[in-house]
Amino acid sequence: MIIGYSLFTETRTLILIRGFPNSQLHPKSNPMDRQSQRLNSEAPYWLYDVLLLGFCLGQMPRFLFEYFTTAKYKEDLWQRFGIYAPAVQRQFSGKRPAWIHAVSVGEVMAASPLIRELSARYPDLPLTISTVTRTGREMVKKSLGNQEKQSIFLPFDFRWITGRVMGLMHPRFLLLTETEIWPNLIHSAARRRVPVMIVNGRISSRSYERYRMVKGWLRPVLAGIRVFGMQSARDAARIVKLGADPARVFVTGNLKFDQANTRISIIERETLAQGLRLSPDVPVLMAGSTHRGEEEAVIEVYRHLLSHSPSLVLLIAPRYLPEIPAIEDQCSQAGLYVERKTRIVQGEARKSADGQTGRVIILDTIGELSKMYSLATVVFVGGSMVPIGGHNLLEPAMYGKPILFGPHVDNFREISQLLKSCGAGFEVQSREELERQLEGLLQDRSARDRAGQSALRAVEENCGATQKTIDLIERYVMGREEKETGVRSQESGEKHLF
Repeated sequence: MIIGYSLFTETRTLILIRGFPNSQLHPKSNPMDRQSQRLNSEAPYWLYDVLLLGFCLGQMPRFLFEYFTTAKYKEDLWQRFGIYAPAVQRQFSGKRPAWIHAVSVGEVMAASPLIRELSARYPDLPLTISTVTRTGREMVKKSLGNQEKQSIFLPFDFRWITGRVMGLMHPRFLLLTETEIWPNLIHSAARRRVPVMIVNGRISSRSYERYRMVKGWLRPVLAGIRVFGMQSARDAARIVKLGADPARVFVTGNLKFDQANTRISIIERETLAQGLRLSPDVPVLMAGSTHRGEEEAVIEVYRHLLSHSPSLVLLIAPRYLPEIPAIEDQCSQAGLYVERKTRIVQGEARKSADGQTGRVIILDTIGELSKMYSLATVVFVGGSMVPIGGHNLLEPAMYGKPILFGPHVDNFREISQLLKSCGAGFEVQSREELERQLEGLLQDRSARDRAGQSALRAVEENCGATQKTIDLIERYVMGREEKETGVRSQESGEKHLF
């Protein structure tokens, strides 16, 4: 991205916290006149724009460097300012698409079952999918086929930009995944009577504490959202406490459970294994979405496990690809043979140096992690041994794999508890405990099989979020015109919070 998404959202929250004291956010019920009321209601948005602009100006040196040194950033820039090429504008002209926003790769993959179902039910309904990151946009093109030409970058959250995009696109409705609360985007939609819905919504503990600090200002923003489809009762309760109308909050479950329908076939799995030169009888330890601090621990654990399982292969997928050279150095220093996935596939595998043992494969591509879990004997999911909040535990579960993770899984608290309660997931507190658990599972096939079967059963028993979300979309955000383009769904099956 031109401006790092994490930094941008962090600053957005700080702007809200520092910029809008609660005493100024709610006009009295009896303002002097209607014009005064309108100005009072608009003032926080103007202040938000000014502070956000100040942040962007502070990032200008970095922005200019990336703009002039990397050609691909130029397309990003224009789209983020709501300026589109003629071909893109023609997609909007008179078509009134449904706008679906998913931040990055994980959100795009989670929303994929929903997007496909909408396309199947309403084939004449055009879809526009926006992302924040370039990797997310690449995943849209890769996984959603005919949606390639309808992918755009989310515009910067300034009123004059979001208003322009809303006026240009005039979407039938806007779906925001996983509680992407962009005040000006939601405000611009409300001004143009575009229904907005949160789908697969969740609020982490960290986000919840920060949103609580701006609860007074957040309430009118949430009022611009017609309905909330939240992942769990905890997420639903939190959005209500932040100011959402309880009558418009529903628990639909997690769309990621429905990714089980996207599992690769046995033939595809065999082809994948052959491409990596993995024989069927070789055990594979898969470490997915690892962060700095976890790679070191996993590599050390793997080195020790080789004494008991000398044929064991470590397949490691770092969350951030720029970390790969450091991981390669760590493997070499530990005396381990290491190679990258892309070089293996291209036939450029490096030769083993004297004294090197084992085999470490680094996944250096985007969007392939999910299917790589199919190759695993046992899985460790990263972002959980360090205070990140965890990553998707359902992807290995849908392939029936035993899953290990650390204590920091707040982003997937309900799912981690589900997996632990059914014997499919194992929470470890330290590197030593991770090693003991892995050693036990690698040596006990029956224990692995029981855990894997429990994982698969847990996924299959909790599917259905897509259907519940579609029901809410049809009931609350779709107009009669959209419904007439496809087939009505069956009677609603969503679970109301209250």
